[in-house]
Amino acid sequence: MKTPEQKSKKLSTTRKFVQLGALVLTGEWLFVGSLRCPYGIPFMSCGSCPMRVCPGTWLQTWVIGFLVISGLLLGRVFCGWVCPMGTLQDALGNLPKPRFFKKPRFGRIDKYLKLLKYPMLALAIVGFYLLNTRFNVPVRADSNFSLDAVRVSWLTYDAFSRGRVILIVAGVVLALSLTRVWCRYLCPLGALLTIGNKISLFRLKKNESYCRNCGKYPRECRTYTNPGASDCVLCGDCLEGCPSNAISLQSRYGGKSPPPPAKRSPKLVPPTTNLF
Repeated sequence: MKTPEQKSKKLSTTRKFVQLGALVLTGEWLFVGSLRCPYGIPFMSCGSCPMRVCPGTWLQTWVIGFLVISGLLLGRVFCGWVCPMGTLQDALGNLPKPRFFKKPRFGRIDKYLKLLKYPMLALAIVGFYLLNTRFNVPVRADSNFSLDAVRVSWLTYDAFSRGRVILIVAGVVLALSLTRVWCRYLCPLGALLTIGNKISLFRLKKNESYCRNCGKYPRECRTYTNPGASDCVLCGDCLEGCPSNAISLQSRYGGKSPPPPAKRSPKLVPPTTNLF
Protein backbone atom coordinates (compact mmCIF):
# COMPACT_ATOMS: atom_id res chain seq x y z
CA MET A 1 0.00 0.00 0.00
CA LYS A 2 1.25 3.44 -0.89
CA THR A 3 1.97 5.92 1.87
CA PRO A 4 0.18 9.32 1.95
CA GLU A 5 3.42 10.96 0.81
CA GLN A 6 3.60 8.74 -2.29
CA LYS A 7 -0.02 9.40 -3.20
CA SER A 8 0.44 13.14 -2.79
CA LYS A 9 3.54 13.12 -4.97
CA LYS A 10 1.54 11.36 -7.67
CA LEU A 11 -1.13 14.06 -7.39
CA SER A 12 1.46 16.81 -7.74
CA THR A 13 3.01 15.13 -10.79
CA THR A 14 -0.39 14.67 -12.42
CA ARG A 15 -1.21 18.34 -11.91
CA LYS A 16 2.02 19.42 -13.58
CA PHE A 17 1.30 17.25 -16.62
CA VAL A 18 -2.24 18.68 -16.89
CA GLN A 19 -0.88 22.22 -16.61
CA LEU A 20 1.78 21.57 -19.23
CA GLY A 21 -0.77 20.06 -21.63
CA ALA A 22 -3.10 23.04 -21.22
CA LEU A 23 -0.21 25.44 -21.79
CA VAL A 24 0.87 23.63 -24.98
CA LEU A 25 -2.68 23.73 -26.34
CA THR A 26 -3.41 27.35 -25.50
CA GLY A 27 -0.03 29.05 -25.08
CA GLU A 28 0.15 30.68 -28.51
CA TRP A 29 -3.39 32.06 -28.17
CA LEU A 30 -2.55 33.40 -24.72
CA PHE A 31 0.35 35.28 -26.28
CA VAL A 32 -1.81 36.65 -29.10
CA GLY A 33 -4.62 37.63 -26.78
CA SER A 34 -2.31 39.31 -24.28
CA LEU A 35 -0.18 41.38 -26.65
CA ARG A 36 -2.04 41.72 -29.94
CA CYS A 37 -5.77 41.15 -30.30
CA PRO A 38 -7.70 42.33 -27.21
CA TYR A 39 -9.96 39.29 -27.34
CA GLY A 40 -7.95 36.57 -29.03
CA ILE A 41 -7.53 34.37 -25.98
CA PRO A 42 -8.39 30.65 -25.91
CA PHE A 43 -11.65 30.91 -24.01
CA MET A 44 -13.18 33.78 -26.00
CA SER A 45 -15.43 33.44 -29.03
CA CYS A 46 -12.72 34.62 -31.44
CA GLY A 47 -10.07 32.31 -29.96
CA SER A 48 -10.17 30.08 -33.03
CA CYS A 49 -8.67 32.67 -35.35
CA PRO A 50 -8.10 36.21 -34.04
CA MET A 51 -5.90 36.97 -37.07
CA ARG A 52 -8.79 36.82 -39.55
CA VAL A 53 -12.12 37.39 -37.83
CA CYS A 54 -13.25 38.84 -34.51
CA PRO A 55 -16.98 38.20 -34.07
CA GLY A 56 -17.18 39.28 -30.44
CA THR A 57 -15.87 38.89 -26.93
CA TRP A 58 -18.16 36.32 -25.37
CA LEU A 59 -16.93 33.13 -23.80
CA GLN A 60 -17.46 30.07 -25.94
CA THR A 61 -20.40 27.96 -24.77
CA TRP A 62 -18.33 24.84 -24.05
CA VAL A 63 -15.88 26.87 -21.97
CA ILE A 64 -18.69 28.44 -19.97
CA GLY A 65 -20.04 24.96 -19.33
CA PHE A 66 -16.61 23.67 -18.25
CA LEU A 67 -16.08 26.59 -15.86
CA VAL A 68 -19.55 26.27 -14.35
CA ILE A 69 -19.36 22.49 -13.85
CA SER A 70 -15.78 22.53 -12.52
CA GLY A 71 -16.66 25.46 -10.25
CA LEU A 72 -19.71 23.69 -8.83
CA LEU A 73 -17.69 20.54 -8.22
CA LEU A 74 -14.28 21.85 -7.11
CA GLY A 75 -14.35 25.64 -6.96
CA ARG A 76 -11.24 27.31 -8.40
CA VAL A 77 -9.74 24.07 -9.68
CA PHE A 78 -9.44 25.68 -13.14
CA CYS A 79 -6.99 28.21 -11.71
CA GLY A 80 -4.79 25.57 -10.11
CA TRP A 81 -4.85 22.91 -12.83
CA VAL A 82 -5.72 24.35 -16.25
CA CYS A 83 -5.20 28.11 -16.56
CA PRO A 84 -2.08 28.77 -18.72
CA MET A 85 -1.44 32.06 -16.94
CA GLY A 86 -1.44 30.16 -13.65
CA THR A 87 1.05 27.66 -15.09
CA LEU A 88 3.35 30.50 -16.12
CA GLN A 89 3.01 32.04 -12.66
CA ASP A 90 3.91 28.72 -11.03
CA ALA A 91 7.01 28.39 -13.22
CA LEU A 92 8.17 31.87 -12.24
CA GLY A 93 7.29 31.05 -8.64
CA ASN A 94 10.08 28.46 -8.52
CA LEU A 95 12.66 31.23 -8.74
CA PRO A 96 14.18 32.70 -5.54
CA LYS A 97 12.17 35.53 -3.96
CA PRO A 98 13.20 38.69 -2.07
CA ARG A 99 13.35 38.23 1.69
CA PHE A 100 10.39 40.54 2.29
CA PHE A 101 8.03 38.13 0.54
CA LYS A 102 9.28 35.19 2.61
CA LYS A 103 8.26 36.76 5.92
CA PRO A 104 4.92 35.70 7.43
CA ARG A 105 4.05 39.31 8.31
CA PHE A 106 3.50 39.94 4.62
CA GLY A 107 0.14 38.23 5.14
CA ARG A 108 -1.12 41.36 6.86
CA ILE A 109 -0.90 43.20 3.56
CA ASP A 110 -1.82 40.26 1.40
CA LYS A 111 -5.39 39.90 2.66
CA TYR A 112 -6.17 43.49 1.66
CA LEU A 113 -4.40 43.33 -1.70
CA LYS A 114 -6.48 40.29 -2.63
CA LEU A 115 -9.55 42.52 -2.69
CA LEU A 116 -8.12 44.25 -5.78
CA LYS A 117 -9.26 41.46 -8.09
CA TYR A 118 -12.92 42.32 -7.49
CA PRO A 119 -12.63 45.88 -8.87
CA MET A 120 -10.62 44.29 -11.68
CA LEU A 121 -13.59 42.04 -12.45
CA ALA A 122 -15.91 45.05 -12.56
CA LEU A 123 -13.44 46.94 -14.78
CA ALA A 124 -13.13 43.98 -17.15
CA ILE A 125 -16.90 43.68 -17.52
CA VAL A 126 -17.37 47.39 -18.15
CA GLY A 127 -14.33 47.73 -20.39
CA PHE A 128 -14.75 44.61 -22.51
CA TYR A 129 -18.50 44.52 -22.92
CA LEU A 130 -19.82 48.06 -22.49
CA LEU A 131 -17.17 50.59 -23.52
CA ASN A 132 -14.98 48.99 -26.15
CA THR A 133 -16.18 49.06 -29.76
CA ARG A 134 -12.98 47.76 -31.37
CA PHE A 135 -14.34 44.41 -32.54
CA ASN A 136 -12.80 44.25 -36.02
CA VAL A 137 -9.16 45.28 -35.84
CA PRO A 138 -7.17 42.01 -35.90
CA VAL A 139 -3.49 42.34 -36.79
CA ARG A 140 -2.45 39.67 -39.28
CA ALA A 141 1.02 38.18 -39.33
CA ASP A 142 2.90 35.16 -40.67
CA SER A 143 3.42 33.89 -37.13
CA ASN A 144 1.34 34.13 -33.97
CA PHE A 145 4.53 35.02 -32.14
CA SER A 146 5.45 37.93 -34.42
CA LEU A 147 6.93 40.78 -32.39
CA ASP A 148 6.35 43.14 -35.29
CA ALA A 149 2.63 42.38 -35.04
CA VAL A 150 2.84 43.26 -31.34
CA ARG A 151 4.41 46.60 -32.27
CA VAL A 152 1.71 47.37 -34.86
CA SER A 153 -1.01 46.40 -32.41
CA TRP A 154 0.42 48.72 -29.77
CA LEU A 155 0.41 51.64 -32.21
CA THR A 156 -3.26 51.07 -33.07
CA TYR A 157 -4.52 50.39 -29.54
CA ASP A 158 -6.72 52.80 -27.66
CA ALA A 159 -5.90 53.82 -24.08
CA PHE A 160 -7.94 50.99 -22.54
CA SER A 161 -6.24 48.31 -24.65
CA ARG A 162 -2.79 49.67 -23.84
CA GLY A 163 -3.61 49.70 -20.15
CA ARG A 164 -4.73 46.07 -20.39
CA VAL A 165 -1.43 45.02 -21.98
CA ILE A 166 0.61 46.91 -19.38
CA LEU A 167 -1.36 45.28 -16.58
CA ILE A 168 -0.86 41.74 -17.94
CA VAL A 169 2.87 42.26 -18.52
CA ALA A 170 3.20 43.73 -15.02
CA GLY A 171 1.46 40.67 -13.58
CA VAL A 172 4.00 38.39 -15.27
CA VAL A 173 7.00 40.48 -14.21
CA LEU A 174 5.81 40.81 -10.61
CA ALA A 175 5.54 37.02 -10.41
CA LEU A 176 9.34 37.06 -10.31
CA SER A 177 9.00 38.57 -6.83
CA LEU A 178 5.78 37.03 -5.56
CA THR A 179 4.27 33.67 -6.51
CA ARG A 180 0.96 33.89 -8.44
CA VAL A 181 0.66 37.65 -8.03
CA TRP A 182 -1.72 37.78 -11.01
CA CYS A 183 -3.97 35.08 -9.56
CA ARG A 184 -4.00 36.66 -6.12
CA TYR A 185 -4.64 40.30 -6.92
CA LEU A 186 -5.44 40.99 -10.57
CA CYS A 187 -7.27 38.14 -12.32
CA PRO A 188 -10.94 38.98 -13.09
CA LEU A 189 -11.79 35.36 -13.86
CA GLY A 190 -10.22 34.28 -10.58
CA ALA A 191 -12.43 36.78 -8.76
CA LEU A 192 -15.49 35.30 -10.44
CA LEU A 193 -14.47 31.72 -9.65
CA THR A 194 -14.14 32.47 -5.93
CA ILE A 195 -17.92 32.00 -5.90
CA GLY A 196 -17.31 28.34 -6.71
CA ASN A 197 -15.12 27.93 -3.63
CA LYS A 198 -18.06 29.02 -1.47
CA ILE A 199 -20.63 26.60 -2.93
CA SER A 200 -18.67 23.74 -4.55
CA LEU A 201 -19.59 20.14 -3.84
CA PHE A 202 -16.04 19.25 -2.80
CA ARG A 203 -13.45 21.34 -0.98
CA LEU A 204 -10.18 21.06 0.85
CA LYS A 205 -10.69 21.16 4.59
CA LYS A 206 -8.44 21.06 7.62
CA ASN A 207 -9.33 18.71 10.47
CA GLU A 208 -8.68 20.77 13.58
CA SER A 209 -8.46 17.62 15.73
CA TYR A 210 -5.24 16.58 13.99
CA CYS A 211 -3.80 19.99 13.10
CA ARG A 212 -0.60 20.97 14.94
CA ASN A 213 -1.06 24.68 14.20
CA CYS A 214 2.43 24.77 12.71
CA GLY A 215 1.52 27.71 10.47
CA LYS A 216 2.80 26.01 7.35
CA TYR A 217 -0.41 26.95 5.59
CA PRO A 218 -0.96 29.65 4.54
CA ARG A 219 2.76 30.43 4.94
CA GLU A 220 3.85 28.05 2.17
CA CYS A 221 0.69 28.14 0.06
CA ARG A 222 1.26 29.44 -3.47
CA THR A 223 -1.66 31.86 -3.02
CA TYR A 224 -1.00 32.46 0.68
CA THR A 225 -4.36 31.18 1.85
CA ASN A 226 -5.89 28.44 3.96
CA PRO A 227 -7.14 25.16 2.46
CA GLY A 228 -10.65 25.57 1.09
CA ALA A 229 -10.72 29.38 1.48
CA SER A 230 -12.08 31.58 -1.30
CA ASP A 231 -8.62 32.07 -2.83
CA CYS A 232 -7.64 28.40 -2.70
CA VAL A 233 -6.86 27.07 -6.21
CA LEU A 234 -6.95 23.39 -5.13
CA CYS A 235 -3.38 22.77 -6.30
CA GLY A 236 -3.06 20.03 -3.67
CA ASP A 237 0.26 21.19 -2.24
CA CYS A 238 -1.18 21.17 1.28
CA LEU A 239 -2.33 17.57 0.85
CA GLU A 240 1.28 16.66 0.17
CA GLY A 241 2.96 18.96 2.64
CA CYS A 242 0.83 18.90 5.79
CA PRO A 243 3.04 17.26 8.46
CA SER A 244 -0.02 16.00 10.36
CA ASN A 245 -1.99 14.76 7.35
CA ALA A 246 -4.83 16.92 8.68
CA ILE A 247 -6.00 18.25 5.29
CA SER A 248 -8.26 16.29 2.98
CA LEU A 249 -10.72 16.67 0.11
CA GLN A 250 -14.20 16.47 1.59
CA SER A 251 -17.81 16.85 0.52
CA ARG A 252 -19.31 20.15 1.63
CA TYR A 253 -22.81 18.74 1.96
CA GLY A 254 -22.68 15.77 4.32
CA GLY A 255 -20.79 12.52 3.94
CA LYS A 256 -18.62 10.57 6.32
CA SER A 257 -15.82 12.22 8.22
CA PRO A 258 -12.33 11.31 7.01
CA PRO A 259 -10.51 8.54 8.93
CA PRO A 260 -7.70 9.44 11.35
CA PRO A 261 -4.50 10.42 9.53
CA ALA A 262 -1.67 8.00 9.04
CA LYS A 263 1.13 8.35 11.56
CA ARG A 264 4.01 10.51 10.54
CA SER A 265 7.27 11.54 12.05
CA PRO A 266 6.74 14.19 14.77
CA LYS A 267 9.36 16.32 13.12
CA LEU A 268 7.75 19.20 11.24
CA VAL A 269 8.57 19.62 7.57
CA PRO A 270 10.86 22.66 7.19
CA PRO A 271 9.34 25.53 5.17
CA THR A 272 10.29 25.84 1.54
CA THR A 273 11.70 29.05 0.10
CA ASN A 274 10.52 29.00 -3.48
CA LEU A 275 7.04 30.41 -2.92
CA PHE A 276 7.80 33.57 -0.92
